[in-house]
Order: sequence, then C-alpha cells, then structure tokens
Amino acid sequence: MHGFFFRIPALPLALACGAAILPPALARDAATLSALNARQQALMATVVGSAAHPRILQVSLAELHPTQPAVGYDQVYYKLGRYAAEDKHIADVAKPKKFADLCEANGQGDVLPGTANVAGATLSAPPASYRCKAAVGSRPDDMKTVVIGPRGIVYLTDGHHTFSTFRDADGGRNAQLKVWVKVSDNFSALDDAAFWARMRAENKVWLKNGRNAPITPRQLPSAVGLAALGDDPYRSLVYFTRGVGYAPPEHATEFLEFYWADWLRGKPAPDLAKIDLLDPAAYVNAILLAAQAMVALQPDAMVSNGKRARELGALQDIDREALDELTEDKGKLDYAINYRKSLRR
Repeated sequence: MHGFFFRIPALPLALACGAAILPPALARDAATLSALNARQQALMATVVGSAAHPRILQVSLAELHPTQPAVGYDQVYYKLGRYAAEDKHIADVAKPKKFADLCEANGQGDVLPGTANVAGATLSAPPASYRCKAAVGSRPDDMKTVVIGPRGIVYLTDGHHTFSTFRDADGGRNAQLKVWVKVSDNFSALDDAAFWARMRAENKVWLKNGRNAPITPRQLPSAVGLAALGDDPYRSLVYFTRGVGYAPPEHATEFLEFYWADWLRGKPAPDLAKIDLLDPAAYVNAILLAAQAMVALQPDAMVSNGKRARELGALQDIDREALDELTEDKGKLDYAINYRKSLRR
C-alpha cells in the first residue's frame, strides 16, 4: 500500500506469502476445498494471536462485511466534512485528519507533520512522502477488529464508522483501500447457523436496524459505507454526547453506543423525530438533554439489555468544556451539519 511498509516487522508467514494450511475438517472435504480461492483459504488458515500479541491482517475495505446494519450518519458526516474542508487548503494543514485517522486505524499512531499535505492526495493514493509515527500494529489498542467466518468471509466487529468514512472519502474512490485490522476470532470451521449462534452468544453482532427493529443475519449489509449501511440518528446523538455525558470505560462492552441509543430512543426527550437536526441550536439542545439524562442515572441503574450505567461509562456531571468544544465553530457538530447541508445543494 505505502512505500514505508517494508520497514515493519515481518508478519507471520501464512499472511506474508499467502501460504495456507487448511483446517483438518476442510482438508478432508475436497468438494469444499475446490470451491475456495487462494485468498479464502489463506484467511481461513489465520491463527488468532493473543491480547498482548494480536494477529494483524491486511484487508481491503471491499472485503469487510458489517456485523451491524446501521451507523450514525452524522458521525461519518463530521469526518467527511472535515476531510473535505481540509482538502481545500491542504498545503496549510500539517497533519491532515484523514491521514491521521488512517495511521491510527493501522496502529501507527499519528501522521508525521508535513508528510501528507499534498493537493490531490487520497487515502488510496497518498503522497510518496506519507509517513506515520510508528510501524503497523505498534499500537494494537487503536486498531479495529474482525472475525473470520465461514468461507473466509471477513466480518468487521469494530470500526464501522471509521471504515465507512474511509470508503466514502475522496469522492468514494477508496473501496480497494488496504487497511490493517486485528483478528479476534477465527470461526471459519463453523457452518452458517453455528457461526451466527456463536456471534450472538459472544455479543459480536448487532441485529437491530436504524429504527431499532430486529433483523436477521441475512439482512446485514455486505459492505461498509453509507450506500450500504442505514442511518441511526440516535447512534449519532450518542457519539456527540461522548465525553459530555458518558465516557467509554476501559475494556468497554461491544456495541456500547447502541445500548445508549436504545435507551435514549425510549425516552420522551429528546425526540429526534421532532427536532430539526440542521438547526445547530436544536441539535445542541438534544445533545444536552441526552447528556443530562445520562448523568442523572445512578451507577447501578439498568440502561439496556442488562447493561448498567456504570458499565456504559455514565459520568457524574456534564462536562461543559467538552460540550463547548463539540459545538464551537469548526467543532464536530459544525462539520456534521454543514456536510449534511451540502448534500442537499
């Protein structure tokens, strides 16, 4: 992908050279084997590492299959709006946000100043000077996670917003962008029914759409990006309350933000169906109402699906400084609203 990757430590041989040692069950099944291409076989042979030394894998965005049907569009719009705004004067931006985000997602920390601020540079075609602070995988806690499923399908379990933003950035030209991810599990030896039962049991799939209606695994989108994923406005609301009314605890539960969204959707205020989300003042008020509801909870109060306020990171008081930063000129909300408005022109 980028010229500097040759300097990273060598990956395990199975991935570095594409060699594949099939699981015993598949080795005995010639019919199944013949139906799999080399890439599928290599993915199915992936050995999962440990928390301290996770297995990392390079995939294209087009290979990623979501494990949730919706995202918060306004969260993605914030990033797309900021990327587009910076592109207009990128020579003056020492650390373009889109390249900083790519470095972080690849476990490389931040982008080095002055290495990526070149006009016309895209995530898929970065400038030759592009560099990150560290080698790929050096900061695994920042990386997104995947599960290898039947037939070597790569299921994304964390990072739907980040990778949807990457895919839709630069005019939607990044479907083949290569990114690095952590492999949390390899369930490729299971059949489809057993696979989805395992994913449910381990809380690695969210089977409710953007209107909170239940869906089946077959109804999950087959790709990341806003063209495939639906919108959950309450998921966006929770994103904007992060640091204001709650802060994800260490080792947070999967789909933490969806539990908060589930809970807020059932409250009389804020009712997003009655709020003009293009009106900054109205949107800020909705964020404040949501944050006030969060901090009013007792630590042991039940929020959603057996998750308590303490587990979901509810703060004791509203962080006014974080709220002000969110809503200031060129803050996250400003970028999101302006980008949403631009889509209507």
